[in-house]
Amino acid sequence: MTHHVSFVPPTAFRGRPFDYTDTHLTPFGPALVVACGHDIVFWGFCSQIEAGRVRDAVQQKWQPASLRAAPQAVNALAENARAAPAHLALAGTSFQHRVWQKLLDIPQGQTSSYKQLADALHSAPRAIGGAVGANPVSLLVPCHRVLAADKTLNGYRWGLEVKARILAAEGVAFKNT
Repeated sequence: MTHHVSFVPPTAFRGRPFDYTDTHLTPFGPALVVACGHDIVFWGFCSQIEAGRVRDAVQQKWQPASLRAAPQAVNALAENARAAPAHLALAGTSFQHRVWQKLLDIPQGQTSSYKQLADALHSAPRAIGGAVGANPVSLLVPCHRVLAADKTLNGYRWGLEVKARILAAEGVAFKNT
């Protein structure tokens, strides 16, 4: 699925109002989803208890941002995004944008490795790992499709169990560590 993606600088959302839900339920676990207008700007898998900390971090990153709970509207936006192309606004550096574009290019049911991405972008796997880990919109920007060179699960900001569930749902073969 090809989403409508806007790559914006890291400071693009400073002081902007955001709507969020920390109750979006997916087959892979609960998610905190943040939107700015009709753009999804953040999607992270976490419990409602953890969501408070994540929400605080989002607000701190884009301070003086204002976050408003809007579960009905944001849940509808997130649910539609899983079924049809969505509008995503990804705030990051130009290097992160290049990495995230490569993630968007990985087809469902396939994977890439940190080394493959590093070779394609003339970078180092560690730098690629940092950019993959900074992906603000997990699931829709498929950072879960990046595995170690030997197809083992390694690293996922939201936990390897969530990564394994998503990959299994996509029919991807991988090795557990």
